[in-house]
Amino acid sequence: MNPLLIEAIGRCNPDEPLTPGDPRWCNFDPARGTNLHDRIARRLRGAEAEKKFSHIALAGHRGCGKSTELARVMDSARAEGYLPLYAVVNEQADPNEIGFGDLFLLMLRLLDEAFANEPGLKPLPLKSVKIVTDWFQEVTRVEEKEVERIIAFSGEAALGGNTPLGKLLSGLSLLRKTTGSQREQVKEAVEKYPDQLRQNLNLLLGEARKIAAKAYPRGLIFILDNLDRYPPEMVSDAVLTNADLLTDIAAHTIFVLPISLLYNPPGETVEDRYEPETLPMLPVYPRGNSYAIQEKSIQSLLNAIYLRVDKSLFADSSIAVRLAHLSGGCPRDLLRLLKESLLESNQAIDERAVNRAASLVRGEMARKLTLRHYALLARTHLENAINPDEDGRFLLYRRAALEYEAERWIGVHPLLWETAEFKSALEAARRERGDAVLLTA
Repeated sequence: MNPLLIEAIGRCNPDEPLTPGDPRWCNFDPARGTNLHDRIARRLRGAEAEKKFSHIALAGHRGCGKSTELARVMDSARAEGYLPLYAVVNEQADPNEIGFGDLFLLMLRLLDEAFANEPGLKPLPLKSVKIVTDWFQEVTRVEEKEVERIIAFSGEAALGGNTPLGKLLSGLSLLRKTTGSQREQVKEAVEKYPDQLRQNLNLLLGEARKIAAKAYPRGLIFILDNLDRYPPEMVSDAVLTNADLLTDIAAHTIFVLPISLLYNPPGETVEDRYEPETLPMLPVYPRGNSYAIQEKSIQSLLNAIYLRVDKSLFADSSIAVRLAHLSGGCPRDLLRLLKESLLESNQAIDERAVNRAASLVRGEMARKLTLRHYALLARTHLENAINPDEDGRFLLYRRAALEYEAERWIGVHPLLWETAEFKSALEAARRERGDAVLLTA
């Protein structure tokens, strides 16, 4: 096997967000039609001009590049005098369940860790820390010995400072990951007093701003990433139903939500509770014209490909173009297709390897779809819009339907065009409309 192919496989991890300065990073802003990084910066400055805090709900499909964009936000924010406090929620909290109490526990842990370990910052005042620590011990009734036992038993490096509060919060968060009775007991105890949770966090944030005023004069930003990995209904309950609590936090906040919550959410609407921002996919085909390709988007995706895989490893340049189109403009799907193509290749990526890669990724997507879903996708393909009901939200969540460009239109993932189910549903939909020409994807 060509050793260059092996090296390229290691550069195509679809789950790896890129940090600023990574040579593989590409600027997708012109193709997307929006500049998320600048928009968030302006929101923060606008809130500060009004002496308020900005509470942003960032929505986008899983795999559209939100974590990479947030890394850019954090890098520039720190340079401009903010202290960003970042967490990958599904890794640092319970990966199966999330509630508003878990979010407060996590933010308190981030705060405790920063002021215990950040160079140039003093620890939070013991008096205020003790108030918060005593409250948590009182309501949860988790003893210090139990905290030490669960931390030692977990084998995990606890997020949080090596303080009584940091240890307690880490222990409570670890208990939330267990399957025992204490899992729900901790949740119920913490969420029983929502106002006190908010007061505890704001108490420590007030102290934190005083300590950090010189090093970080513009304040703190909580960035809670990967909330979109949880079921939309669960996120809605945690973040939207309890928006009054979260938007009263005395710091800038960014919550990453599933894009399906922008479409007729089960409870509160995002735009009524937060400042919404979206990160669309790169439109690989024009709105209303599925035969053509969008050169600007395809070229941006080709740049991303060639920063990972040398052009000489493609049997023909048209093969890389096909990979870009099949991705639907989703960076994660592009890397998945690219990695699978490399795994199927011996000397160079050829048409057979790409066909096999597309079949594998398409199969994973199609397994979750029913004939009813295909009928909805056919209408979406013709109308560039989607009904914001439960089925519509499901298709967006699963990336079968994709949101494009700042003015928002919806398209069907190109991987699904070649399925017999989609072709049949599209033909039926066009007959219903009385169209004479049938699309053969």
